[in-house]
Amino acid sequence: MDDGAGTAVLEPSTGAHKSVRVVSASAAQPESTRPARWRWAFRAFRFEEGVIAALLLLFVVSYLLISGPPSAERLWNGFAYNFHGNGTMWMFTLWCALGTVFLLVVASLPLAGKGRLRRLMHGVWGEATTTGARLKSTTLWGLGGLRAYVPFLACMGVYEMNKRLIPAIRGETLYDVEMARFDIWLLGDLSAAMVHKFMHQQWITDAIGWFGLRQIDIHEACYISYVYAAPALAMALWFLGRREHFNRFMGALVITGALAYIGYVLVPVVGPKYVFEGRWLDASTAALSFMDDIKQRNRDCFPSLHTAWTTLFLIASWKGIRPLFWVYLLVGIGVYIATFYGGYHYIPDIIAGHALAIFAWWAAKPLRQWWDRRAGAVREKPVASG
Repeated sequence: MDDGAGTAVLEPSTGAHKSVRVVSASAAQPESTRPARWRWAFRAFRFEEGVIAALLLLFVVSYLLISGPPSAERLWNGFAYNFHGNGTMWMFTLWCALGTVFLLVVASLPLAGKGRLRRLMHGVWGEATTTGARLKSTTLWGLGGLRAYVPFLACMGVYEMNKRLIPAIRGETLYDVEMARFDIWLLGDLSAAMVHKFMHQQWITDAIGWFGLRQIDIHEACYISYVYAAPALAMALWFLGRREHFNRFMGALVITGALAYIGYVLVPVVGPKYVFEGRWLDASTAALSFMDDIKQRNRDCFPSLHTAWTTLFLIASWKGIRPLFWVYLLVGIGVYIATFYGGYHYIPDIIAGHALAIFAWWAAKPLRQWWDRRAGAVREKPVASG
């Protein structure tokens, strides 16, 4: 029976019952009668690729309209800066490549494995049983993994573009004064200054020094951990074949990055380390009028992407690979502390970062489902009838 919402199709069954497959009316239509506009794009690109490509296109067009086409020399200088060995793009490329090669080697060595090893490698081999079939599956798995890291690199490309786009669009507009006033209204001083002073209590310094370390070494190591933490989680999910968790994590990561980059344009903030350079540790209300020459500084504080990606990693690892959550938990807490300790962020940046990560994780699943429907995926709902 058709209730108007879908078409019921009866299929014969060998048992005492018959199964009913309900297919939506739109899905039951012949392929030629369905709307085909832009479907090719939804099929050619993954959800996260579509999001970051659309954002990149928007930013490129905006920059060209405002500043005109850059010279070949300027483009080369930008490329060389990002791939000189310490640039953001270089670090992400390096870690993604090393991680993928490592997992490919691990996946290729035991091609004839059985038992527990076979179950471990199910995410790579699938249902392949022979050595040749497993080798083919491993190769395809590796190529798919390489493509899966494109959004990481694209996000970093958009980030680097923002360094030139924001000054071109916003000029010298900054909202550091408003952020700092919120800190002082809430806490009585800059949050970064308070955390820095607290962390330099003698007992903390002595405890860290007992291991032969300096505080700045720990904070910096935690702060840059996002370079390898997110790719590591993605690689682990891909390796174990947990595609649903992988897709949701990658979608949420790109949503987080895209909204953060838009936030940088709308609310340019450089952070207390640069605004109150030389005296931010002793910031007061009077210091709010002090603005350093920050024309060349990054305006990438609101929301805090370090906070957002760290929170997203913890959520995704808790849902997908629980041991990684416990391994990274202390490092993640270190990231949160480092955002203040290094004078990089204000309280509103951190609040916005947490909220952005939670929203992105929540939104990634329904948005990907919408993307799949636009690509022409047909969903069927089995219903048993007597």
